Amino acid sequence: MPNLTAILCIDIDGTLIDEKEQLHPSDIAILQSFPANIQPVLTTGRILHSAKGVLQKFNLFNGRPIPLPGVFMNGGVAYLPGERIILQHTFKHAMRQKLLVLAERHPHSCFTFFALDAVHLINPNPFGRYISGLHYLAAQDTSASELPKEIVKLMVLDENVDSLSQIAQETAGVDAEMAYSLKFAYEINPPGITKANSLQVLLKTMRIEHLPVFVVGDAENDLSLFARADQSFAPDTAHQAALDHADRIISREPDGILAPILQQINAFVKSPDSIPPS
Repeated sequence: MPNLTAILCIDIDGTLIDEKEQLHPSDIAILQSFPANIQPVLTTGRILHSAKGVLQKFNLFNGRPIPLPGVFMNGGVAYLPGERIILQHTFKHAMRQKLLVLAERHPHSCFTFFALDAVHLINPNPFGRYISGLHYLAAQDTSASELPKEIVKLMVLDENVDSLSQIAQETAGVDAEMAYSLKFAYEINPPGITKANSLQVLLKTMRIEHLPVFVVGDAENDLSLFARADQSFAPDTAHQAALDHADRIISREPDGILAPILQQINAFVKSPDSIPPS
């Protein structure tokens, strides 16, 4: 990849797509023909088939494997271009059992367990089913005894923010990675598994780890990437944690989220010292 000069990590929910699940026409055009000098990397909490669902909604990569590398399920899985898997991390048995006990203690919250290629709902309810459908999860109701042994990620869904806050408090001392991805979604991954750590493995595998890294994201699960980035960006609709840590805040209108970031990247690559802090 001799012509590459930079890497752009792109979160999906709340970043590439807005709060109404829409993708700006400018961003669609850019994804259809990305600048040859910049390597886009999807960095999302979504499972692969969910990411494909939202992209195909806008006629992106229809009928073929995603041609971009990606870090999915908050670092639980990573793929080379063409959906070639290079890593997968799952919960140890003891932790998986603790999460099932947590689900039993909170029967009114929908516990969404992600395996490599399937999503399982424990405590399914109308809100959990609605969000699962909205995000193309193709989730299936599952009992604790039927849950697969290898679970990559847990996402707890609850429209009652106080209920999610209680779950967050109860898991505060647990040896795992925890973050809000949306105000109604609290996510748990195995210890040490973050978007940034899996990105590093991906970039080394692709032999592009020496290139500057730029990141756009909107939530707590993007902060590990912000810390790794040469420059970080957040949409102006992002969660406060992302707004507080981003180097630059980007308005989605009128040009979408990607065009202004690509301008900043090209300016940085030409002269890293010329870009003043935001």
